[in-house]
Amino acid sequence: MRRSKLKPCKNCQKPVTRQEKICPYCGKESKKGFYPKLIIGIMVLILFSTLAIPTKSNLKKERQKIATAVVDQVNPLELAKIFNKRREHTDSTLLNKEREITGKIIEWHLKVFVITRMPDHYRVVTHATTEAPGTLLTVYPQSNKELRYLEGLKPGNTIKIKGKIEGTLQGRIKIDPAFLL
Repeated sequence: MRRSKLKPCKNCQKPVTRQEKICPYCGKESKKGFYPKLIIGIMVLILFSTLAIPTKSNLKKERQKIATAVVDQVNPLELAKIFNKRREHTDSTLLNKEREITGKIIEWHLKVFVITRMPDHYRVVTHATTEAPGTLLTVYPQSNKELRYLEGLKPGNTIKIKGKIEGTLQGRIKIDPAFLL
């Protein structure tokens, strides 16, 4: 099948060759090239991605909101029974419990397993105990005193934190952000 060399103008509907960029009858643009569409598409993607990335001021406001929020009634003993013994529970039970606790503000005492310093925060993995589930904390120091405290933490130390549950990761409760109390 042979392709016609003519196409109707989008504006006046008169036949125009496919190579024509401007209609000889009405003077309107009849063809937009691939590159302008590509550039416009890339600009739209950049715009959406910049709007989706949280700014430092937004993060700071979110952290302040969580730091001053009322603590939700989330029982760490119950979560320890469920998440520390994951093999004894169905995937749907674990998923339902994760959905139930995500977004809750908690205040717990936890036993440090590993602590890692990041550029503006610390990652703390805590032991799973009979009193609390294993957690993955993202701790943001609020002062130099807290910074020194975090630098001195060792495995086995107990810390008291307040934070927001973001879900689970590899069987641990993910709390981000978390603050020292």
